Amino acid sequence: MNPHRSHFLLGCFLWIVSSLAISVAAELPKAENLQSDAQQAVTDKKPIVLFFTLPNCSYCRIVRYDYFLPMLKQRAVNDQPIIREVSVTGQNRVTLFDGQRITETELAERYKVQMTPTVLFVNHEGDVVGNSILGGDHANYIALFDKSLAEASTKMAGKRVRVR
Repeated sequence: MNPHRSHFLLGCFLWIVSSLAISVAAELPKAENLQSDAQQAVTDKKPIVLFFTLPNCSYCRIVRYDYFLPMLKQRAVNDQPIIREVSVTGQNRVTLFDGQRITETELAERYKVQMTPTVLFVNHEGDVVGNSILGGDHANYIALFDKSLAEASTKMAGKRVRVR
């Protein structure tokens, strides 16, 4: 094989691999198993952040790509919040805190989510423990998020944790 061609093919391969790695890292974890997330929440002594979104929602994109993903990249792993994205129209199945399985849409209905984006802070049992953040057009969004996260963490610390 021509050495120039092999260098070209290797370059193309590396570009594709790096592009895939970037796109994978550029997504928030989806809500799939909240029961497992609850175990992590108890261990880490932090709430679970449910980020309710709608496809093609411009404010949801802003919160995801301008606030949450950069925040997660900047923070140490043990300082990262447990964020799970939930599509209010999604049909993916989610395992709840008690092991029951429902769709993302049903989860949004249970929490009475009426607009997107909505950010809820919940404890290991699924109870809302902090102030919700509605919408994505807030000055100093991350400061508001951090304040709500700290309040939720404080409320969780005051409640006895039942290990299952």
